Amino acid sequence: MPEEACSGKKPHVGQFMIFGSSIYFHVTKDAQKKLEPTIDLGIFVGYTGIPHNYQVYLQTSMMTVLCRDIRFDEEKAM
Repeated sequence: MPEEACSGKKPHVGQFMIFGSSIYFHVTKDAQKKLEPTIDLGIFVGYTGIPHNYQVYLQTSMMTVLCRDIRFDEEKAM
């Protein structure tokens, strides 16, 4: 890695998550209808250029969306 070659230290990579992990995210009030759940299940597929935004695949609608506040469940990685 270039950083390791320059500094002589291994970079910290603890913030990286497992691709294909199940995630839970909050459904915003404008996207939900009355008496629908406030969280949804998706699959983590990647990072974006904007910090703390993630690409999430929704199996129910078969599309990829950007989510900010998510919870990872890496034990259920696909």
